[in-house]
Amino acid sequence: MSNTPFEYLHAIELPTPFPVGPVTVYLADAPGEPLTLLDTGPLHPPTWSALQAGLAALGYAAADLERIILSHTHVDHVGLAADLVDASGAQVLTHPWNVDQLVDQDADRERTIAFYTDLLRCAAVPAEMMAAVGWVTKGMKSFARPVAVSGTLAEGQALCLAGREWQVLHTPGHSAGLICFYEPGSRLLLSGDHLLADISSNPVVEPPPPGRAERLCSLAAYRDSLRRVAAMDIALALPSHGPAVVDVAGLVAQRLAFHEQRLAQVLAALRDGARTTWDVVHVLFPNRSPLDTFLAVSEVIGHLDLLELEGKIGNRIQDSVTQWSFSGS
Repeated sequence: MSNTPFEYLHAIELPTPFPVGPVTVYLADAPGEPLTLLDTGPLHPPTWSALQAGLAALGYAAADLERIILSHTHVDHVGLAADLVDASGAQVLTHPWNVDQLVDQDADRERTIAFYTDLLRCAAVPAEMMAAVGWVTKGMKSFARPVAVSGTLAEGQALCLAGREWQVLHTPGHSAGLICFYEPGSRLLLSGDHLLADISSNPVVEPPPPGRAERLCSLAAYRDSLRRVAAMDIALALPSHGPAVVDVAGLVAQRLAFHEQRLAQVLAALRDGARTTWDVVHVLFPNRSPLDTFLAVSEVIGHLDLLELEGKIGNRIQDSVTQWSFSGS
């Protein structure tokens, strides 16, 4: 268990079965406020045991929780929410775009599978690889259960937490419904997966948010969200994975430079004859596991989206496959 700058905000590190490693959740226990847990970890027995131990070390049990805030819908952040609500009756708060995914996982699973099937087909991903990616995607759903959402936290709202008033920041990119929390007095940001010191958050391509017909350009949204927090007066960012971030502007500059380099690599692949998204994936990421394949396709689509928005490339659909062309050739 690690410390935070606030007396009433406690970091609890939990193991996960995923390559990202441990996830850090935060317990806020200021007098006069509901006992609050920010994120939960995945539905995984060692995670549950570690969370119980972490709460006990602070003098609490799962049954004591009164409020659970979910920063986004990835299973390493929400998987234990239903079990915690069963134990405590706690309220669950999250961004409005996350509600459908959390409440009706079966319907969301079918919608997501259909979306990614079409996405991978348009990307010219081979059928056998599509099947492997599908199994991995379905398997991830076993790490979470549906949970009722009591209320929402949207951009511009204020949240009382750990004896402070925090601003809710909607920072889409890594996930469309991702929210961070900023406390102006201390200049502290609870950055979730938006800012990670040691990992470049993958802007995952997702189905369209509720009420929208088209998907977000995840990488473009992520880049905008990065620039937004870099322009803020932030002294320290506490993330969900890894160490605290002490130089937010410097880290953002590194992340933006990385994506500029990746854009150049994608353009180079197109100049050298790549035509489909899968062609580019094969050039940039030649050795991949099924999960890595999905993330690689998602990353390449994000960069192709950006290059198209910048007018550097275009596409046409041929036999249900997106064919990319380099505008300068």
